[in-house]
Amino acid sequence: MRRKELSQSEREIINQVTKINDELAIKEFLKSRRLKNVRETTIKYYEDAFHVLKRDLTKLKIKKQLVELEEKDLEKIILLWQKKLKVTTINSKLRGIRPFYAFLEEKKWIKTNPAANINLLRDRKKIRETLEDDEIRKVADNFKKQNTFPAFRDLVIFQLLLDTGIRINECLSIQLNDIDGKRLVITESKNLQQRMVFLSKNMQEKLKIYLKVRGSLHHDYLFVNQDNERLSKNTFQERLRMAARACGIKKQVSPHVCRRTYAKKAILKGMDPFSLAVLLGHSTLEVTKRYVQIWGADLEKQASKKEDFSEFF
Repeated sequence: MRRKELSQSEREIINQVTKINDELAIKEFLKSRRLKNVRETTIKYYEDAFHVLKRDLTKLKIKKQLVELEEKDLEKIILLWQKKLKVTTINSKLRGIRPFYAFLEEKKWIKTNPAANINLLRDRKKIRETLEDDEIRKVADNFKKQNTFPAFRDLVIFQLLLDTGIRINECLSIQLNDIDGKRLVITESKNLQQRMVFLSKNMQEKLKIYLKVRGSLHHDYLFVNQDNERLSKNTFQERLRMAARACGIKKQVSPHVCRRTYAKKAILKGMDPFSLAVLLGHSTLEVTKRYVQIWGADLEKQASKKEDFSEFF
């Protein structure tokens, strides 16, 4: 006859946390992200975070699986990272790790979430670099003088990034039917929401010329490599860096610097933060607000041009 009270062994069975290894935990976590329709680049971001975490556990001689880690183990990892990585890089890795442990906790595959009390590191707000007019001209001239298809294509992309502020992934996902005169529909956005940006007259003309040079191909991606396949992000980023170095520009020149340059120019010309947020595809106003705050000195100069109402007082 079964006893009314549970035995010690029965209680252990009931309270036992499901045993799971890293391979299965990561597989199930990534599956959950895909079911939420995250981009494959985000999946790769998570995978890279797990790879770095495992690698540095080995460096610290912590012989545990990811599913076995405790808060003190993650703290040791962060201390190691602080010796060699920037705060922004560390925070990026933490953003990949924390959802993983929250998922395991939700599934009851771990008793305690080791990342529950791990916060992002505080970082001093720095003035982010943008491109000056003479630097833009130098890079553009570098592309022009090469007289090759890749250089002309890079020139068009460079101008498009500065003209619209779109992200490089969004740019290289553009297909022919996304262009409608002065309007450009961004279909592959970071937040999965389509939006529309607007092309200057010069940009419209430049794209018309590029389309003639590109010709008719077996696919509709706008920007292609010499094999007429879709251009990769890494290829363009490296070619842009090389062009900047060839011009003697010391600062970082990247697609994201082009995006910040667009934002700065828009702010200084008086565009309101709400419109800018929509055009940039920001899901909240927080990032846009930082852009406005970053260029305080420039805005102070603009503010001096405001209407003087002292005569009324």
